[in-house]
Amino acid sequence: MKPGAQRSVSGPPPAASALPWERQRRQCAAVCEALEAMLQAGLTRRAPVDRELAAYLRQHPHHGARDRRRISEIVYAVFRWWGWLSALRSGPQASPRLALAAAVLELPAEREVLDGLAERCGLEPAVVEAVTAAPAPADRLRRLATAWNAALPDLAPETLVPAWTRTELTPPRPWPELIEWLQRRPPLWLRLQGEPAPILAELSAAGLEPQPHPRLPFAVAVGRRGINLFTLPVYRRRRVEVQDLASQAVGAVCAPRPGERWWDLCAGAGGKTLLLAQLLAGRGTVVATDVRERKLQELKHRARLAGFSNIVVRTRPGQGWRTRRASFDGVLVDAPCSGSGTWRRNPWARWSLRPADLEELTALQRHLLQRAAGGVKPGGVLVYATCSMFACENERIVRGFLAAHSEFAPEPFAHPLAEARTDGTLQIWPWDGDGDAMYVARLRRQSAPRPKPSTGRPVSG
Repeated sequence: MKPGAQRSVSGPPPAASALPWERQRRQCAAVCEALEAMLQAGLTRRAPVDRELAAYLRQHPHHGARDRRRISEIVYAVFRWWGWLSALRSGPQASPRLALAAAVLELPAEREVLDGLAERCGLEPAVVEAVTAAPAPADRLRRLATAWNAALPDLAPETLVPAWTRTELTPPRPWPELIEWLQRRPPLWLRLQGEPAPILAELSAAGLEPQPHPRLPFAVAVGRRGINLFTLPVYRRRRVEVQDLASQAVGAVCAPRPGERWWDLCAGAGGKTLLLAQLLAGRGTVVATDVRERKLQELKHRARLAGFSNIVVRTRPGQGWRTRRASFDGVLVDAPCSGSGTWRRNPWARWSLRPADLEELTALQRHLLQRAAGGVKPGGVLVYATCSMFACENERIVRGFLAAHSEFAPEPFAHPLAEARTDGTLQIWPWDGDGDAMYVARLRRQSAPRPKPSTGRPVSG
């Protein structure tokens, strides 16, 4: 049979298939069904696909662990390569073709899923073998498109992120290198809560192959996938927390000292709040606020499980709570942002973001930084952070703030992930530690706030 020829969907499976053929068919059907639902969620409703997929899998408990893993792999791969795959969305057999294309790009050695999806698309195994023989992802995709007589867009690396975002991205390395990093699945990073040695031993015994970071003593990458961390005793006892390396680096830039009083303005579920509390070593206080009550309840639960008694959770100022003006040794503004720094972990977020979102976010970021400044006492520290790679959310926000607040100045600090010094601001890129991208600025308050101009009437003599 010639390459590109189609076979009957009742054709026999390859002899080396690890799953029974009917079981393989059901798995591929489940993949395609889930993918269609997630495309609707991520592209049409602009919903967070990680949460949508978790909810979907809870609603389909008949999918076993193997099916769930395969569904997650394909869904995330489709969004990761969407800049190249989007043309297949409007063609015939859209979901099976998208799933097979994603598998060809990311799982070229996985014969089980390739053959099952090829059968749903009506392709012979020999065609898929010829496709996956190409070493480069773009060449594999071109061969697959030829078998379907399908048109593809420009397969340049830059097209794997939305065109409108490129003006906000100014990587210090060539564009193809940034894209190559964004296309890699990141490792799972953990933060150890306690003496590292016994926790590392427990992680090793569970088969997780922990790899400690050379500069951050509590940061550990998981070297082996496929083990459910959340079922392990070491996690249930909260000796470890899931926290990306770049996020942990923000704690190192804050560098709270035992006995200090810190305010985490946008605490969310508390990842950085817990880290600040840990760095305070039980002496000092972290006040955590957020506008989302549900997130604060989650933070309370996590703090209780981890045994941190030095975290005070409050609703945001203006909702039943006020800060004493200029009373904190340090204030962290982990601002809501585009999340572009998490595009490796959340590839769907590349395609749900809109230019109008950035306008709203930057206005909010300016407001939050202004509000936080009033809580920093003279000599204290204001730390601004985003999980973003966009200049408009990072250096431009800080530059505008400093222009309006002469009492603050950037304070140089050591790069937490490398042997280098900074000028008081730092953009962390994926290659700096194989994690998220993150921006962080450390600003020292030099003097008391400037007095506000009087609004009363002048007194006549």
